[in-house]
Amino acid sequence: MIKSKLFLALALLAVLLGLNGCAAFIPDPNPQEYMSRVKIGMTRADVEDNLGPPDGNWGPWHSLCTEYAFGKNGVDRYAVYYNNQNRVVFTEHAGCNVTRAKQVGLR
Repeated sequence: MIKSKLFLALALLAVLLGLNGCAAFIPDPNPQEYMSRVKIGMTRADVEDNLGPPDGNWGPWHSLCTEYAFGKNGVDRYAVYYNNQNRVVFTEHAGCNVTRAKQVGLR
């Protein structure tokens, strides 16, 4: 009885260690590949269907710009700017900012 419990505990430990090791080898997503899915004129819902929920929002009522973060600790940021119809008007490899919003006619 004790031997079977010890064997079960060791087997469980081996499985947990194996699963933990697998997580370390999952590569980071390629940001350029992900962001290539976003096209001018897409709706915000279409963008979120392709990329998932944004990592950050900026603008009145969180509607003008969303940010997607990639890389270790999310330091590689991409911005997606929307017009008042929630359609993509501009994307860039940077965080959301007021100057760019003015340049694309959102402010």
